[in-house]
Amino acid sequence: MPKKGYQDIKKEVLIKRTGKDFSQWKKILDKFDVKKNGRKTSAEFLRNVYKVNAWWSQVIVVMYEYEKKIKR
Repeated sequence: MPKKGYQDIKKEVLIKRTGKDFSQWKKILDKFDVKKNGRKTSAEFLRNVYKVNAWWSQVIVVMYEYEKKIKR
């Protein structure tokens, strides 16, 4: 079966690695305004404020952009 990218990430794994599920991250990133601030700044925000490691912060932001249909 082909992989679907981030959609293969299980909810439990995201929570274990980041402390939150995707719906919680979406609310945080909605307030931060990813579209205005961009991917790099948004990932840095997650790293600095929420102490999410670099890889997971990038994954969360890309997932968010995909869900919100933000083109980069």
